Amino acid sequence: MNREQKILLYAAIGQLFFAALGIVFAFLTDSAAIMLDGFFSLIGFGISLLTIRVARLVQQPDDEWFHFGYARFEPLLNLSKGIVILGVCGISLASAIQALLHGGRELTLGPAVIYSILAVVGCFTVAILLSRAARKTGSPLIEVEVHTWRIDAIMSLGVLAAFVAAFFVDRTQWSHLVNYVDPALVVILVLAVIATPTRIVIEGLAELLGAAPKDSVQREVEKKFEELLAGYPVEKTVLRMERVGRTSYLLAHVVVEPNLELTGIEELDDLRRKIAAGIQELHPSWIVDTVFVADDSLAV
Repeated sequence: MNREQKILLYAAIGQLFFAALGIVFAFLTDSAAIMLDGFFSLIGFGISLLTIRVARLVQQPDDEWFHFGYARFEPLLNLSKGIVILGVCGISLASAIQALLHGGRELTLGPAVIYSILAVVGCFTVAILLSRAARKTGSPLIEVEVHTWRIDAIMSLGVLAAFVAAFFVDRTQWSHLVNYVDPALVVILVLAVIATPTRIVIEGLAELLGAAPKDSVQREVEKKFEELLAGYPVEKTVLRMERVGRTSYLLAHVVVEPNLELTGIEELDDLRRKIAAGIQELHPSWIVDTVFVADDSLAV
């Protein structure tokens, strides 16, 4: 098990711990907000186990079943994770709105505040540690884990703030409003975090459909490609790029001048190796295929 897989395993264990903690405290406090927090962690645990499996797959070479490797399993997993989180958000939102329309929910505030403090400290700590690991490894899988833990941390922080406020309101003439705190909090939390899983779904779907990298990345690659071909008799180049998980693909058609003189096919192979090495200096995950043609129509 490599470093990335170990980090994902530790994250999964953390998800399971906070899932159990949230579900237990949800029953103690009758809080739907805490239950939602616990279910997020439980979902995260289940998907984290799949993430570890995918982390192993994407490092395997191509085989007779997948001629281009397993890179697409990565965005597929991230897409599935985003869809599941959106589903939980939708169910929780509907339940909270129904509770608001029917007098709210009773809440045991003392244990709720204790849970919220534990969850805030724990989730933010894990999110920071995973963020550092994601920067060092460059793993998209760990990066999505960071987003998941940040969602948990934000939700726990919101729960803590609301429960502390409700704890003091319960001792005033406005105590009848405390029953509305929990469902209102669920609504606020869902609206606050829903942008993150939505973005994960959009990015995962884009990668599965073969979308190109960001414009800034494309410009960087195009500039580097021109530098690598400087001095060669080239009429034009056509570059096509695709980002799939941690891997980027570049298919380059280079239209050479008809009077190009070669000492042999080895000279073109040397140029291909030079181009691939130059592009991989930008990021080692690039896979580069360079095709030399004299007929302009073959580069369309």
